[in-house]
Amino acid sequence: MTKDLPASKYVDAAQQYRNSKQGAYHGYYKALRPKEDPELMRVGPGTPCGEFFRRFWNPVAMTQEITDVPLRVRILGEDLVLFRDKCERYGLLHLHCSHRNASLEYGVVEEQGIRCCYHGWLYDVNGTILERPAQKEERSKILCHGAYPVIEYKGLIFAYMGPPEERPDFPIYDTTALPDIELVPYSIHYPCNWLQIAENTMDPWHTVFLHARVTEIHFGDTWGIAPVTEFYETEGGVYATLTYRVGDMIWVRSQETISPTFSQVGAWWETGREEKYFKRASITKWTVPHDDENCMIISWRSFGPGIDPEGHGNREQCGKNMVDFPGQTGVEPYEYRQQHPNDYEAQVSQGPINSHACENLSTTDKGVAYLRRKIRRSIQNIQNGEKLPETTRVNDEWMTYAQDTVLPIPMQPGRDDESLLREVSDAVMGIIFEGDQYSGETRAQYIVSQLKKLKSDPRFIANG
Repeated sequence: MTKDLPASKYVDAAQQYRNSKQGAYHGYYKALRPKEDPELMRVGPGTPCGEFFRRFWNPVAMTQEITDVPLRVRILGEDLVLFRDKCERYGLLHLHCSHRNASLEYGVVEEQGIRCCYHGWLYDVNGTILERPAQKEERSKILCHGAYPVIEYKGLIFAYMGPPEERPDFPIYDTTALPDIELVPYSIHYPCNWLQIAENTMDPWHTVFLHARVTEIHFGDTWGIAPVTEFYETEGGVYATLTYRVGDMIWVRSQETISPTFSQVGAWWETGREEKYFKRASITKWTVPHDDENCMIISWRSFGPGIDPEGHGNREQCGKNMVDFPGQTGVEPYEYRQQHPNDYEAQVSQGPINSHACENLSTTDKGVAYLRRKIRRSIQNIQNGEKLPETTRVNDEWMTYAQDTVLPIPMQPGRDDESLLREVSDAVMGIIFEGDQYSGETRAQYIVSQLKKLKSDPRFIANG
């Protein structure tokens, strides 16, 4: 077995693997696979990537999971207990009682806090020890139990697990307050490292092959068209556009990953055949590590006339390890999944922790490279004592950019269509970023009005 490698040795091991002997039937020389990249993939307390995650508010459970008994959870390599006391306050505490280490998952939820079943110590939601029954009155060495602040928002429980003095404001993203849209929570467990799940959003080419060309069409029938892809970066996130030629239409689809793993994508039933402008996300999700080899997507699905006027989605199919689009949970029989692989199979089958040193990235993997580089840069900035930049905020609203726009712009005689698609993609994203001078409905109105002008823009229409 290979030993764990410190981060400083990872690059050398990766290069050594790639320089191993090449040729037909040379599997012998590739049998010893390098270990994972520890800087990017390990998330426990004190690890570089763990410190990165702990600088943000992350969802840790769905509100519907909280009942009248405590909920044991594992987040970022820490065993914790989540509960709601009888005053309707949420608490997230270290799992083991400060007295004799009995698990608080067996504790009793009370009017104020949670009481350990073993010797009756009572803890407030902020970790304050309220009672130590049968103990003498002398000052205890233990003043507070480990606890993290939590916020309930639209059916999800969020926690901040970083240094208290660096706690950021809780972000209210623009897509969580859109008119005519209902947010329905769901979560899915994955028995693998968080990164191989999170980077899927920045891999636009997988939609062409996995979802349309290799086995069957999973979503819209136009998803098998090869898109023109572009990538954009701000201080807070990485954004991908997939731009398609669909007859006389140009479909510009943008999706995003904002630190640490907040990501959004558009509707999977979109085909790019009908004119539309700035239609927002149908999936708003986080990839949250339980530990190095387990994670979850915890998310909102968007329903309602604002995103799904034809009623493609099904609210009743969203919940714990449930979502209303196929191939995400791994619950189907193994034989079926072999013949009908989808996102779950492609991502989990990379192994408990993917070895990047064994990959051979190409031009279609630019988004994955962008994302890994950005995360690594943020990790190193934290190690250098720097604070991470905040996502763009206007009037206490955090801006996001995932959307679908379909413009009636036909092919232009004598003009390279790929170049035209790239120019339209840049124009669409430029307008969306310009919209950051506004917020709320004013922002949406501005962006839509400017996008509509593109269909008659002389830059894109012959003899315009």
